[in-house]
Amino acid sequence: MKMQDPHSQFEALANQDDEISLIDILSFLKGAYKTILVFGALGLAIAIAHLVITPNRFEAVAQIQMAQTSGANNNNLNSLGVNIEEPALLIARLSSPSSFSAGAIAACGQQAQSNSALAAVQTIKLTPIKGISNVVELKTVGPTSEAASICAQAIFELIKTSQAQIQAPYLEEAQTRLVEDKSRLDQAKALVAKADKSGAVMAAAAYLSTRYEIKLLSDQIALLQDLISFSQSHVTRLVSPIYASDNPVAPKKRIALLAGLLGGLLLGLLIALGRQMWTKLESQHNEASKVL
Repeated sequence: MKMQDPHSQFEALANQDDEISLIDILSFLKGAYKTILVFGALGLAIAIAHLVITPNRFEAVAQIQMAQTSGANNNNLNSLGVNIEEPALLIARLSSPSSFSAGAIAACGQQAQSNSALAAVQTIKLTPIKGISNVVELKTVGPTSEAASICAQAIFELIKTSQAQIQAPYLEEAQTRLVEDKSRLDQAKALVAKADKSGAVMAAAAYLSTRYEIKLLSDQIALLQDLISFSQSHVTRLVSPIYASDNPVAPKKRIALLAGLLGGLLLGLLIALGRQMWTKLESQHNEASKVL
């Protein structure tokens, strides 16, 4: 009788368990369910502990419309406004800690932090509203709904003040030009009135030129008055009152509990599987030693 090669016998032993049947799976679960359940319970306990020690965070939401100036150009009055600051630029500006005033930092409760301005940046979130070019949505968080609302109001006031400062030089220039144009208009009208009253002969070219200047100045004054009036009435404002929910947005309890439970069950499964593989390797090694 021909003896089988020991190496072939070892390969035969190793290949016996290559195929895993449903019975093997059920048998594995029967022997490992305690380990899996223990680690599942441990993961759930860790998730509960995390929820207990993690403070609640509340959120306030505000929609802010950008300050605008009149779209007036030349002699055409455009009722559509032009943003003083585009939403994307505002978002980029408020991502810098240097944009926050001490008052806004204190209102958001970050004055005690080592880097209070950076902490304030992380407290707020600004996003553009799709399809609307002059409105951004502001979200702030705080330990209470009232604190989150106070922070949102402070950030709104910060945005309003900064956009008013951006707009101020243009308004001052428009008001200065308005005063100058009114003075020139009064002089031109006085010149024409004087000529009409005295009956003095005025050169036709000079008369027509003065009349044309009066018309141009009148149109320019109307344009400047529209720009100033529009800018003063279209300041930064809230689209609707700030809303702060009484329900915390973090931590998310259901997600945390589910993640803890599933993570624990998975860890228990991996540990049980590792034990079985180690046992199997030891068994194969012993069988191979016997054969050799």
